[in-house]
This record gives sequence, structure tokens and C-alpha cells, in this order.
Amino acid sequence: MKKKVLSILLVLCMAAALAGCGNAGDADGNAADKEKEETEAKEEEEITKVGIGVTPYPMYAVLSVAHEAGLDKEYGLDLDLQVVSSTSAGAQSLVRGDVVIGGSCISEHLACVSGSPNLVNFTPLGDFKGFFFVGRKGDLSSWDELVEEKNGDIEAAKEQRLNELKGKTFCIIPQRKALILDALAQVGLAEKDVTFMNFGDDAKAANALLAGTGDFYIGSLPQQRSLMNQGDFINIGGSEILGEAGLWFDTWMTTADFLKNDEETALKLQALIFGAVNAFDSDQDKFSEIAARLFTETSGTETPTEEWKTFMTEFDDLVSVDEARDGFYNPESDRYWEKTVNYTVQTLVESGDLPEGTDGKQYYTAGEELFNKLLENKELVEQIQNTVLP
Repeated sequence: MKKKVLSILLVLCMAAALAGCGNAGDADGNAADKEKEETEAKEEEEITKVGIGVTPYPMYAVLSVAHEAGLDKEYGLDLDLQVVSSTSAGAQSLVRGDVVIGGSCISEHLACVSGSPNLVNFTPLGDFKGFFFVGRKGDLSSWDELVEEKNGDIEAAKEQRLNELKGKTFCIIPQRKALILDALAQVGLAEKDVTFMNFGDDAKAANALLAGTGDFYIGSLPQQRSLMNQGDFINIGGSEILGEAGLWFDTWMTTADFLKNDEETALKLQALIFGAVNAFDSDQDKFSEIAARLFTETSGTETPTEEWKTFMTEFDDLVSVDEARDGFYNPESDRYWEKTVNYTVQTLVESGDLPEGTDGKQYYTAGEELFNKLLENKELVEQIQNTVLP
């Protein structure tokens, strides 16, 4: 009897022990699940969603790649990419608060500020060198043919070509006017000597020339190359005949309110842009393959991988954080933003597109101040330098 009681007690103790172990396991499991949920919630809280206005030009696909590859998450951001038809449409999105940055360039940015003075520069993206005038075969000789006729004398060819533009009609978006007027001024020609036909976007301007309207087009690199591929058009001159306004940067613009109210996010976003450029520099082939596909989807223009890569290596130079420091944000450099901003402001004031007294510094110093703060943030600079495609 005593043995039977002891056996029963032993079984009960073992059952209690096993039950206790089970409860501890459940407790540990619940604690682990809770910890996982808290970690995921914390990570979700640390990811900031930001709207990005993407205009249909090849270089702005850089942030599309950053989003698809998940680089934005590495910087605590979630990019909400919104395709807009033009810089002016992007400016409206910024003013409405739909996005925090939008694609731009110095001339187009400044052309927008008369209606939206809250717009300021955010950061450079590319150093663009791809402008050239497209004309019809038979109207003028190509630039290369003209240089050959002049026995390689570039200055003589330039003077003749610019004078040949007198009385001609240009199909453009309004923001290209300063570029053309600056070129013409080199031989004493002015706005009264030519005609401008303004269109809502580069595609419409290029299509007008294709349909037989006007004499020349200059603008979007994809549109320039598309016209050249038709076989009936030629390059009558590019950077060789442009003046100071030919110093051209692709940039991102933002609002003064965003920089003032959310500097932490602004710094992360600026760092991500430079990080994406570093990823391109680290593996141009892989990056270009993704970018070409995404650009084709957003622009509706079929763009092979090699063509997108050519855009970014021959006609444009995506600006790294070091190049921005040494060029765009370096007052001692001939690539410093103030040189072309001052010229563009002067041209737009003279044409009546900006009011007297406009100072380009009010639109560009905020971005420079943010960049200097970025350079002081060693952690973000190191992250930029280590950013590559997964």
C-alpha cells in the first residue's frame, strides 16, 4: 500500500513538473513573440514614407532603382514614387504637399519660383552635357561637316552656325529659352531675331518638329536622340556653340518648409540620393539594367540598357558626394551652382519671367547648408560610401 501511494505521488510530481515546464515554455514563447512584434513595430515606426515627384527623364530613374532594390529602407525611408509630366507639374505637387522633392534643373526651377517662391534647391543629381540642336537634313550642314569645311577651326564654325540661326523657329519648352538666347548673344543676336514656339513638355516640342513645324529642337536627351534615329535629322551643334547657360545640372527641388520642419528626413533623403549614385558607380551594368526597365515603364519610351547607361556616362555625369563637395557646392570651382544661377536669374529677369531684385541665393543656399550638415554626419557619409546594390 505504501509503495502504491509513493508511486501515485511520484506520478503527480512528475506531471506537475512537466506542466510547469510547459507553462515556462509557453511563457518564453509568448515573450519571444511579443518581442518580435515590438521589434517589427519599432522598425515600422522608424521607416518614414516620403513622396517623390519623378519627371520623365533618364537620370531621375536613380531613385526608382533605389526603391526597387530596397536601398531606401536602409536609410529608414519608403519612397512613394509619383510620375509627373514636367517640372512645373512637379512644382505643383510640392506646393500641394503630395511630394517632398521633385525633379528639376536650375533653369526650370527658377522659371517656377515666380509662382511658387517657397521652392528651393535640394541637391544636385547630374552634371548634364547632352544638349544639342536638332535640325532637318538639307537645311544646314551637320556640325561635324561644318567643322570640316572650316578645316577644324571651331571658333569660325561656331560663329557661322550661330549667325545661321537668325530668323529661325525653335520648338521648345519655355525653360529652354535662356539657353538659346545665351548662345545667340555670343554673335550679337537677340530674342527679336528668332521665333520661339513653346510647348507643354519636351515630347510635344520634339513631335512638332517631327511633324514639320519650326526649324530646330533642343531639350530632352531622349527626344533629341529619338529625332536623330528617324534618319531625317542632324545635329547642327551642341556644347560647342552654347554659352554660359550650357552649364547645366539636373537637380532635385523641395520646399523651404520641408527643410525647416523635417531636417532629419531631409538629411536621410539627400544621403540616399548620393548613396544611389554610389551604387551606380559600383556596378554600372547591373544598375543600368534595372534603371532602363523602370525608365521604360514610367516614360513610355523603350530604352535599352546600353542606351540608359550611355545617357549616364557620355551625356550626363551622376554627381557623387565627393563631386558635389568639389564642384556644385565649391565656391572655388567653375562648376559652382552660383555661376549658372546668377546668369539664369539675369536672363529671366530681362525677359520678364522673374521680377527685378530676384536673388538666386534665396533658392540655392538652403540646399548647400543641408549638404554641409550631411558632410558633418560621419555615419551617413560612411553609409553613402558603402551603399551598393544587393
